[in-house]
Amino acid sequence: MTTAWARPARRAMLWLPALLAGLGGLVSDGGAAIPAPPQTPAAAPAPTPATGTPDPRALTYAPLSISFPKPERLFLPNGLLIYLFEDHELPLIDAAIDFKTGAIFDPPDKAGLASLAATLMRTGGTEASAPDEIDESLEFMAARITLDAGNDMLSGSVSAVKERFPEALRIFAGMLRSPRFDPARIEVEKARDIEEIRRRWDDPGEIAGLNFRRLVYGSSNPWARLSTTGSVGRIRRDDLVEFHRRYVRPNNAVMGIAGDFDGRRMKSLLEETFKGWSNAKITPPAVPKVKDDVPAGLHLIARPLTQSRVEIGHLGVSRFDPDKFSIKILNFILGEGGFTSRLMKEVRSNRGLAYSVGGGIGLDSDRGLFEIACSTKAGSTVEAIDLIRSILKQVRDQGPTDQEVREAKEASINSFVFSVDGAVRFMQAFLYYDFYAYPPDFLATYRDNLAKVTRDQVAQVARRRINPDRLVVLVVGDDKAFDRPLQSLGLGEPRPFRMDSD
Repeated sequence: MTTAWARPARRAMLWLPALLAGLGGLVSDGGAAIPAPPQTPAAAPAPTPATGTPDPRALTYAPLSISFPKPERLFLPNGLLIYLFEDHELPLIDAAIDFKTGAIFDPPDKAGLASLAATLMRTGGTEASAPDEIDESLEFMAARITLDAGNDMLSGSVSAVKERFPEALRIFAGMLRSPRFDPARIEVEKARDIEEIRRRWDDPGEIAGLNFRRLVYGSSNPWARLSTTGSVGRIRRDDLVEFHRRYVRPNNAVMGIAGDFDGRRMKSLLEETFKGWSNAKITPPAVPKVKDDVPAGLHLIARPLTQSRVEIGHLGVSRFDPDKFSIKILNFILGEGGFTSRLMKEVRSNRGLAYSVGGGIGLDSDRGLFEIACSTKAGSTVEAIDLIRSILKQVRDQGPTDQEVREAKEASINSFVFSVDGAVRFMQAFLYYDFYAYPPDFLATYRDNLAKVTRDQVAQVARRRINPDRLVVLVVGDDKAFDRPLQSLGLGEPRPFRMDSD
């Protein structure tokens, strides 16, 4: 599962989950090395009796330090903010850009507009070049360009060897500045979207995941709203043009360049490439706040399946929750720590009730989801749900053990370096946290803040943020094959959940 702690690794191509994973933020330490949390020095390893050589089990290492590059900040006259991450390790250059727009701003009757617009900015050609010409050019120079839209971010990237990067950047800039929205390509991409929608309910995991969001947020809430064949069918070329005109502006974006370049020459290239791209006042529509008024209950989507998919949870917390570091440790202990997590150990390893199980408290721009997902055989569905509820109550009432907190902190702190390793990953992470206006020292202090988390803090967070008595439970499966009736859970009668036909 990807939470807001996760940065999707879409550009190296952030449940950002790719972990998700990059972590980032503005760096204010001037590139100085940041040491690992203090460790007690160990004595020199004793020699083994037989050989006189040091015992490898007693070897110790100096604390790991991380040196963060300090990017150069550049503002173009049109308001485009750019960060330059000069790195000469490989003869490659990557660029990435994030715009403040996405699916939550779609008109309700044209849900899917942001996603379709991003796709067609990439595939629909530019004013200067037809779609096929662009594809051939990129293939010839072995360059890669991506554009996609999420809930509240439209992102793009371009990657090429340094010699071909100026040409690839100009093509990318053409997609951003003057997309053609080729009518023939519009019909192709709309047909693809409609076919995906028609097949949306073929996969039990997708059925459960999408409809759980609708149950917790409310089906009409923009954070859970789904596109339909009707909403996509209503999108016209004029809608795409207006979306681009309204949101894809230089003063509505943050950009990063990482790789093997000369800073002075890169600035000249950027100024030349984006000259004439005009800014505009951006006024996105108001998005209603998420309301915590969804009642607990048991919901069933009956399907003749040999396996069941279960989603359990309620609302999570906001992106800047003051307990976010304690929540990170709690999530690792509960369900995001792989085979070391309580859910995986108890539900899968010890009891053999699940093929997969995991989750945690999500942090998002408004309110994330506290979500536990489980896949189990039909004949153990109710037993698995019962066990998950018991684990949640135990964590809420008793908190974690000292050992669980210590191991979760060590694993999280030690794995951090891999999420920001290399100029491109660091740039992705940096842009993500700059985009969402995290504190300037967020990345620089990240490991220290994790190291400060105590068992009592994690226990307090569990008591405040996990509510086993107010769970939304969604089951996708064949209730005739369950080990016992769902009513035996004591959550009332299961309510049949009606999915949209398209």
